[in-house]
Amino acid sequence: MRSHDVYVTGYALVAPMAMDANALFARLASKQSCLRDHPGFARLGFSNCAAGFLDDGQWQAIHAQRSDSGVDLPRQCLLVEHVARQALAHAGLSPSAFARAASGVFLGSNKYCADSTALASLSRFMDADACVDFDAYLGEVDRAGSSMTYRVDQQTQHLASLLDVRDHVSTHADACAAGTIAIGSAYRAIERGEIDLAICGSVELMANELPYYSFNNLGALCQRGDWPAAQQSRPFMNDRCGFVMSEGAALLVLESRRHAEQRKAVSRGQVLGYANFCEAQKITSSSRDGSLYEQCMEAAIEDAGLPLAAIQHVNVHGTSTQSNDRCEALALKRLFGPLLPKVSITANKSALGHSLAGSGAIEAVLSLLSLEQGSVLPTLNYDPQGAEFPELNIPTEVLRQSINVVLSNSFGFGGINSSLVLGRA
Repeated sequence: MRSHDVYVTGYALVAPMAMDANALFARLASKQSCLRDHPGFARLGFSNCAAGFLDDGQWQAIHAQRSDSGVDLPRQCLLVEHVARQALAHAGLSPSAFARAASGVFLGSNKYCADSTALASLSRFMDADACVDFDAYLGEVDRAGSSMTYRVDQQTQHLASLLDVRDHVSTHADACAAGTIAIGSAYRAIERGEIDLAICGSVELMANELPYYSFNNLGALCQRGDWPAAQQSRPFMNDRCGFVMSEGAALLVLESRRHAEQRKAVSRGQVLGYANFCEAQKITSSSRDGSLYEQCMEAAIEDAGLPLAAIQHVNVHGTSTQSNDRCEALALKRLFGPLLPKVSITANKSALGHSLAGSGAIEAVLSLLSLEQGSVLPTLNYDPQGAEFPELNIPTEVLRQSINVVLSNSFGFGGINSSLVLGRA
């Protein structure tokens, strides 16, 4: 039996073309995509320029709201600070609350990649033998803005320092499941009574050319440049051909019931269950029959202590790759069986693209909003007549549905599978 109930008391996000959670939910509810042609990709002559990216206007807004604008910070630190301030305001907390309680910071993020501009700058310090004088390079470049100074835990350290958190600080670099794992890890620490307060989620800024090259070489990216950017992410469709690169950040504030009730906090929802498995099947795909994805979902529902029939809605990983969508669809069929028609399903990446580590946390926030508002978001570019699994209950318009429990999935490269069970407040 669970030792401590875990409440969600605040959340926030920044995503392509949206500076907050309500704006993003409204955008997706009105069937507006967040994907468009990336000007950087166009300058480099890419055959397909589609991406989800934070534009100059968004970065200007983030800079404008900083109180210590004279301090130079890498973009991932600027972004996590901005989103954290939103999340704390939503939760009715001051930053000092974390120092007064047993608390933690849990952030998902993957490797930061240099872009072509950074590589061009680095090449100036390369000799005829292709050796780089890093001392000379770091002596001349702006360290805060240099890709060569990025660390995967940099934003975690920055946020922990801002909040004066000492009890639990962790960074999760678990591919596409990192954001979900960060939330699940925070949930576990509170559920076990180790801490009472956590800020958790993910930050991912990889919508640039080097990740594009890498994923494209794997055959994971959509290369239908003849399709408009907004139509390229096509989860579960027969003509899907890969995901669209994206980025963003989302954070949740989690509290033990005792801590939340003591300060009379408003509960925005609950984390009811969590499961995480490393399946060791194949780096780029899962079991062909969906059994390993099924195992993960089933374990999360069991951890929540709920019957299968309690799950009314699933926010799927739904990347638009051939392998992931097929495995997840088969897993859903295996898990829910005759209950499947009653379970509504949404694939947010149809509108957002795939923000890798960021995706699970962004989708968790959208799932919480679905619980609060009683609305299932539509899946863009989906038509059951052209779908591989038309039996899936995937709405193409906003569906008004009173939802009590949502299952949110993240299935990452390397066989890292994670599922969260979220409940209404």
